[in-house]
Amino acid sequence: MPNFIWTAKDRQGKPIVKEVSAETIEESRAMLLAEGYTDLELKSDEIMDASRERFASVNKGRKSSPEEFVRHLGNVPQTTLGIIFKGIVQNAIFYLLMIALTVVAIFRGHKTNAIVTGIITVVWLVFRIWMSLPLIYHVKLNKAKEWHRWTEVLQLVKKLERIQLVHSIKFPAQSLVRDRAQALAGLGRLSDALMELEKIENQPEMPNWLYKAHLAEIYSIAKDYDKSLEYGWKALEEKQTPALYLDLANRLLRYKKDTVKAKEILAKIEKDTLTEIAKPYYLRCQGILDYIEGDYASAREELEVSLKMMEQTRDRPFRDGNISVVKGYLCCVLAKRGGLTEAKRCFEQVREYLIATSETELLEECKKAIGE
Repeated sequence: MPNFIWTAKDRQGKPIVKEVSAETIEESRAMLLAEGYTDLELKSDEIMDASRERFASVNKGRKSSPEEFVRHLGNVPQTTLGIIFKGIVQNAIFYLLMIALTVVAIFRGHKTNAIVTGIITVVWLVFRIWMSLPLIYHVKLNKAKEWHRWTEVLQLVKKLERIQLVHSIKFPAQSLVRDRAQALAGLGRLSDALMELEKIENQPEMPNWLYKAHLAEIYSIAKDYDKSLEYGWKALEEKQTPALYLDLANRLLRYKKDTVKAKEILAKIEKDTLTEIAKPYYLRCQGILDYIEGDYASAREELEVSLKMMEQTRDRPFRDGNISVVKGYLCCVLAKRGGLTEAKRCFEQVREYLIATSETELLEECKKAIGE
């Protein structure tokens, strides 16, 4: 049974974090409401819980507490320098003390003491960087995936596999297999990608519905949209959860322009059961739906709200790509409403991403909208 993490307020109005075991998000929410909790906001769903379980299984069974999960959610720097700087800030008192002792030793002419404190400071900094290496590589991996630099993805997966042989912090093998499969699909080696993904089928913490969702993702990267939709539907048949509804609606809208089925799917999503991460994604889908149906006023409103929410959380993984897609459709909407100057400005901000990731359909739609 999955665990869902919520933030809420108790009867006294005190903010709390609650982890609830339930069959569905709706059931977990109902349980908290029955206990008198208010201002509920979902932080972790079934997919995120499975990821926490996999991470715990390879890190001596240590699963982050709900409070730790919420505290660190979106609080991971997305650059190498950012990760190193955060480590320095977390140990600021130690570094300041060592620097002060070194300066005092130099001032008093105690060269040996100055050398010792200086060496201790450098060694500790090197140690902290070493401890951060898996995270640094993983952040680089996500960025490479986001920009479809698939050869780099394969290289970073290898680096993570090697460093994990001697490092205390490890990422689940299942996650790395999935990353490698995505890269192979992106490089046009679909059969190899499918063989790679088969390695994690029927493994612990990999329910069948989640495996099918990963298959849908692989086919989507390979641009086999019919197969992607086929497995998206199969995953949803086994698990009716907002994340799968959203993924399927997104593919129906973007690759098939099927507003009828997409509208039916989106109507099944209760907004109160969306995670914080999924909310702007939901608005993006609604905006694309309205754009395709010709309701450009509503499309602009929803896309702009989605964009604002994403830009407020730029430190989340894969934000570049999601923001670029929103701006791409916003470009088309602005052009349809006569705002050609705004549309062109919007397009210039995303042109590089759309070309780099071979978002051919959206790229051509933007060009057509602005008259290129």
